[in-house]
Formats: sequence, structure tokens, C-alpha cells
Amino acid sequence: MAKVRSPNYPNLSLGPALEALRAAFKSENRNKMSRLVLAKHLGYNSLNGRALGKIGAVRAYGLLDGSGDELRISDDAVVALNAPKGSPERSAALGRLALKPTLFQELRKDFPDTMPSLENLKFSLVKRQFTPDAAEKAAKSYLATMNLVAGIPDAYNPQEDEEGDDMEPVTPIVTSQMPRKQAIIAGERELKSGLLGKETRFRLLVTGAVGAKELERLIASLDLDKKILEDSGEDETE
Repeated sequence: MAKVRSPNYPNLSLGPALEALRAAFKSENRNKMSRLVLAKHLGYNSLNGRALGKIGAVRAYGLLDGSGDELRISDDAVVALNAPKGSPERSAALGRLALKPTLFQELRKDFPDTMPSLENLKFSLVKRQFTPDAAEKAAKSYLATMNLVAGIPDAYNPQEDEEGDDMEPVTPIVTSQMPRKQAIIAGERELKSGLLGKETRFRLLVTGAVGAKELERLIASLDLDKKILEDSGEDETE
């Protein structure tokens, strides 16, 4: 039986989508870049499904201009990333970005006066042919985005979903030796992952920009851990 797909929606709320672009802006500013270069700034080594999904999410909010391999960070994204919190310029930019996704425009029309409850919003999305799981994720993404615009502390932390706006479908790979990945919290990104042994994997999560100095400190820290394990006579660690 074919998998039921929900309508498109951003798999990140606006806040995490903006933070995901911070490293790209720091390195590239307003210069054009390819999708592969952008993917690397987002923490991926290739244009895999998750990289394309995150690019799709930031595009859904209008954080990128251009197409194909000529992408650049949009003017509103630059303002939202750099203007002081609470400034009229940042507030106006956030308001425009928040309503870029078509779904969010429709939800704003359905609830123009007050913010709906999570349960009310989920029911509205189920009536739009969303699956219950996708309805909850999309509802949390919308509420978190609207809270950001309103300056309200965010009570929602939507998880990334692999069926977000503009995402290419990905066939998941599941084996008995591949454990389920821990969810990435807002602001984090996966810098690198791989194998350390037959039954040992690693996954490196980071926040903020990572350059040569940060990598040197990481290597030094790992060297210290190695020496401690050697001194204690341990060969393996979880």
C-alpha cells in the first residue's frame, strides 16, 4: 500500500530556519552560492535528502532568493538575522517571512483575530487531508512561527520531518545495526557522522559556526580523551 502523503508544509519553524542560515551568511554574506555550498553551511557533506529538505524549508519562508545553483540569502533574511531584537525593522521582516508559506497564509485567514489552540489547529489541518502526525508537526511549526513574530516565548519545538515543503521524497534505510537517530533540537546541526567500528557509530552535533579553530579544539579534546582512556587501560567506550 502506498504511503499517504500530507500536503506540503515547512518542516522547521521560522526561528530554527533562520538560525540554520546564520553560518551561511557569516561565510558568504550576500554572495551567490550553489546548493552544495549551502548544504555544507547547513552541516551536510552532500546534497542528501535531509540537506535538500532543510534547503526546501528555508526557501519556503523566503529566506533564499534565486534558484538552482545561484542562491543567495534574501534581504528580509539579512534583516531578521542582524537587526536588534524588538526593532521595527526586524519585526517587519519576520512578519513578511512568516507568511511566505502558502499553508501559513491560509491558516492566518482561517484564524485572523486570535491564535488557535494546538488541538484546534490540528483538527483544522486534518480536515485539509493531513495525517494526524503531520497535522501536529505542521501546527507546532505554525504556532512557533507566529509566536516568534509576536515576540512570545516559544512553547513549541517542532521536530524536523522528512516530508516538508519542497522536499524531495527520500527512501529511508533501516538495518538491524543502525539505531534510530536522536532528534536534533532547535539550533543544532549534524556536522559529521559515520562508523567507528563494526557496531559503533558516531554523530557530531554542533551549534553556531564551526571553523578551523573550533575543529582544532575538538581534535585536542579527543586527543585528551584518548590519553585518559589509555591511562585507565580501557580499550572501548560507549
